[in-house]
Amino acid sequence: MKRGKISKADFGKLLVAVSKTATLLGPTPDRTGVKLAELEPSMETSIILDYDNFGLPPKLWFFPRSEVIATGDSSLLQAAPLAGTPTVLFGLRPCDAAALEYLDKIFLDEAYLDPYYKDRRANTTIVALACNEPGSACFCTSVGGGPGASTGSDAIVFDLGDVLLFEAVTDKGDAFLTQHEKLLPAPSTADDAAKEKLIVGAEGKLTPLKIDGLADKLSGLFDAPIWEAIGERCVGCGTCTYLCPTCHCFGLYDEKAGANVQRIRVQDACMFPQFTLEASGHNPRGTQGARVRQRVMHKFSYTVKNVGETFCVGCGRCVNRCPVNIDIREILEEVTA
Repeated sequence: MKRGKISKADFGKLLVAVSKTATLLGPTPDRTGVKLAELEPSMETSIILDYDNFGLPPKLWFFPRSEVIATGDSSLLQAAPLAGTPTVLFGLRPCDAAALEYLDKIFLDEAYLDPYYKDRRANTTIVALACNEPGSACFCTSVGGGPGASTGSDAIVFDLGDVLLFEAVTDKGDAFLTQHEKLLPAPSTADDAAKEKLIVGAEGKLTPLKIDGLADKLSGLFDAPIWEAIGERCVGCGTCTYLCPTCHCFGLYDEKAGANVQRIRVQDACMFPQFTLEASGHNPRGTQGARVRQRVMHKFSYTVKNVGETFCVGCGRCVNRCPVNIDIREILEEVTA
């Protein structure tokens, strides 16, 4: 696979070149930190490289909070057209890039193929940015990832100080680097050594969790009192699920205004009481503890058995943003103790 490097002084030239053939999104300042947004013409000054992570998961580009998937009248609905827009997402942290590969198992399953997700994935190139300084709540290495992991990326970039080192991961990433090879000369052995030092240093700043055999252990804890104890603290706000890069539940709703009808897909959250409320009035997850249990079981047990993956990438968003300081790391260590 192709490799290349560029000085930070010339990085703006690469961004301009990319934006001529694709919509380019990257890390930009936001009132709450950093967001993934389309870069402005003065992109070399608007892009940020030194940040923990985006406040909102980049999955929103592929799986929006809400989207119209069909329109028409009460007798006939037509599917919304596919965008088909070439796009480059630059600066996804390795955990968020890995999360997309997990979502592929859900939305690209041939039995239940999602055409909107598939279209965005096919037309988007993911250029990840390795982590030099993992966040305080990060635990990616405990769930199979790492600060320099390339899973889910088409290309990955390493910030070596004055230089950015690019490495292709997929054919799509190889094509991206080939397209801009005039701006990306080959790296040196010193660059490679700096990259390895960076990765080792970043991994050393992470505290691993002891979660061996977690899926099997959770299977025997369905009725354990821990869930109701946590549920007494949980306020059911859904922050953890909406900020999670792998959560993928949604509902479909039809809205009618006169003769016009829209079918809208809206993200949903298992932490809400209405999520499993039946028409009869019965709710099989009638307590907040049962809903907390569902979230943990789904990520660390059910998906392991159903698709062979733990649906957590250790990004730490649910830890940082929980209004009552529920820490998923503490839950996992308690149930495996």
